[in-house]
Amino acid sequence: MTPFTLSREQVRELDRRAISGFGVPGIVLMENAGRGCAELLMRLNPQRASTAILCGPGNNGGDGFVIARHLDNAGWPVSVHVVARHNREPGDAHTNFDILFTAGIHFTQYRPDYFEQSHRDLFLRQFRSAGWVVDALFGTGLARPLGAPFDWLVGVVNEAGTPVFAVDIPSGMDCDTGEPLGACVRAAHTATFVAPKRGFLNPAARAWTGEVHVVDIGAPRVLVDEYRNAG
Repeated sequence: MTPFTLSREQVRELDRRAISGFGVPGIVLMENAGRGCAELLMRLNPQRASTAILCGPGNNGGDGFVIARHLDNAGWPVSVHVVARHNREPGDAHTNFDILFTAGIHFTQYRPDYFEQSHRDLFLRQFRSAGWVVDALFGTGLARPLGAPFDWLVGVVNEAGTPVFAVDIPSGMDCDTGEPLGACVRAAHTATFVAPKRGFLNPAARAWTGEVHVVDIGAPRVLVDEYRNAG
């Protein structure tokens, strides 16, 4: 029997139907995703080693903001590195960034169109000094190779040698094939939402995902079962 997985299109459709068809607010799904990741990361990190969270411009970055808040609430040392334009699009990720900002959680923001060699060196030092790096750059919607500066930033994450916790899918991996689209984060653990992704069936994907953990985000069971039973 083929294991239950979700393709890129199914992930997008399931989220849309949970929100528009069942009335689950998107920000509730994001909160559940981020909190579930934070709780898993705390179990993986009982020493409370410092955690550097790398957040991208979309909803994967929003998950990272939620993770940071819950780690901070639990007294875990956390720093947030945001790689996005200063004016974020209104939405759930923007809301969670505002909460992060108002709560006084330390973050540094970088414009993706303004990077220098000094930034690369800075990131490498920060990642090497952390106990964990959380990859919340890009999620399952990515369908093309990462461009600058994200391609070399992923390279810095891998070069640092610090254990990486990927949110939903390692940034740079194709959700449907499990193959890198180009530069790709090499994670020790991946917390994926609702179900493993279709590409995780590819044996080669394990080298990039590490150990895969499924996190429940609160999508209604009747909806999830529809995809589970579709085969």
